[in-house]
Amino acid sequence: MPTPAVARALITSAIQRTSSLPSLAGIPEPARTPRRSLPALVVSRLHNAPARVPQMLDLADCPARPWQGPGSQPAMIVTRGDERWRVKATADATCSAMEVTLGKLFQLTGLVAPDTGLVAAVEGLPTGSRHVGSRFEADFQDLGDFLVSDAAAALVAAADPSARSTYEALRAGHSQAVSDNVRLLADAGVEWWALRGEDAQQHAANDQRRFNALDAMNRLLPRPLRCEQLRHFIASRWLCNWDQLNYRLENFGYTLRNGVRVGMSLDFGACGPLGFRDLQTGAMLPKAASQAVAIAQRPPSLFPIPLAYVVNIGHFDAMCGDSGPLHDLTAWPYGFQSESIASLFRPPLALDPAVADTLAEMGYRLGLLPVPALTAVIERHWPEGPGGAAPAWPTADELAAHLLRRRDALLARFDPAQIADWVHADPDRAARVRQELTNAAQAMLRAPADRPD
Repeated sequence: MPTPAVARALITSAIQRTSSLPSLAGIPEPARTPRRSLPALVVSRLHNAPARVPQMLDLADCPARPWQGPGSQPAMIVTRGDERWRVKATADATCSAMEVTLGKLFQLTGLVAPDTGLVAAVEGLPTGSRHVGSRFEADFQDLGDFLVSDAAAALVAAADPSARSTYEALRAGHSQAVSDNVRLLADAGVEWWALRGEDAQQHAANDQRRFNALDAMNRLLPRPLRCEQLRHFIASRWLCNWDQLNYRLENFGYTLRNGVRVGMSLDFGACGPLGFRDLQTGAMLPKAASQAVAIAQRPPSLFPIPLAYVVNIGHFDAMCGDSGPLHDLTAWPYGFQSESIASLFRPPLALDPAVADTLAEMGYRLGLLPVPALTAVIERHWPEGPGGAAPAWPTADELAAHLLRRRDALLARFDPAQIADWVHADPDRAARVRQELTNAAQAMLRAPADRPD
C-alpha cells in the first residue's frame, strides 16, 4: 500500500506546470488548513491479481431479442436471470477484447461505465467470433434523449425559472427539425444515409438545426449535470475516445445512483488505439490509419464537419504521448460535438466555482490512478500478441506505458498546489474519490469466480 508521501509524490511529480487549462486563480478560496501529505489510495492485494485470465460472459443459453436502440453494429439484448446484457457483434475477436479492456480501464477512474465482458455465443449473432457484452441499465438515458425529456426541462426550470421559455422554445425547434427530416425521408423513400444531391443538402440543413438545439439545451442544464459531463470528457481525453459524443449526443448520458443522476459513458469501440473501419474491407483500423476515414465516412446528409477539423487530417490525436490542450477539440475528428462541454473551461473564460472544483477533482483522480491495477487489467484482458498482426496493434506492455505517459502529460496541465488545496478544503469529498477508485480497482481485479458476471 502506498504511503501518504508516495501518494503525494505521485501527484506532485507528474503535475509540474499549468499549461492549457485555465488557472483556477480568482476563485474565492476556502479557508485553508495546514499543508500535509495527501492521503493515500488504499488498494489491497493487487499483487495477487491473476495474470491474463480470459473472462468470458456465458450467455449461450439465455433468451435474446434484437436490440432496437442506437448503434452501428448488429446487437442483441440478452436476459440472464435479473440481468440484461447488450451484446454487440464486432466481427473481430481481437478488437472485441480491446474494447472490453478499454471499458474496464475507464471504470478504473471511479466514474460510471457499464460492466463489460467477452461473449463467445449468443442467439442471433454470428458464431465463431467473440462479441462485446455490456450490462444494460434501464435507468440510463443518452444525453440527446435526456435533453428533450420533460425531466430535463423541469430541472432547468427549477434551477433557473427565467430559462424555462428559452428551453421550451429549443425543444420545439428540435422537434420541428426532426419532423421536417421525417417528411423529407418519406418523400425520398430512402434511409437518411442514402440521400444524395439536394435532398441530402436539405436534410443536412435540418440536421444542423436539430444539433444546434441540442447543443443550446445542453448549455442550460444545471451546473451539477454539466460537471458530470466534464468529468467524463476528461477521462475520455485520457483514453483517446474519438466518439465521446456522437452526432445525436449519444455514448454519454445519465443513469441513477441512489436516486441521483450521475454521468455514465458507454461504447468504447473508438478508444485507445481503436479507430474506424476501412470503408472498403470493413476491417477495423488503428487510429493512425483512420484519420481520413473519420472524415470520409460521414454521410452528406448529416450536419457538416467544420473546416477546422477537415484540414486537421494527419494531426488528430492518434494515441499520441500527449493528448494536447483539453480545450482544443480539433484533436478529435468529431470534437465539435463536445463543444458545449469544452465551453465550460475554455480560456479566457472566468471559471465557475463548480467547474474549477470539478477540474481539481479530475486532476486528483488521474493522479491517483493505481498503476498496478492499470497494468493488471491490461495484462488480464488485452489480447495476446496483437503487435504481430496486420494492422499492428500495441502489446499489453506498450499500451500500459502509453496510457501512463498520456496520464502524466494530462496531469502536467494542472497546478498541483490547486489540487492539494482542493483536497484539504474538502477532505470528505476527496475521501469519496479515493474510495471510488479503490472500489473500482478491486472490482476489476477480483478473481473471475468472485465477479457477479
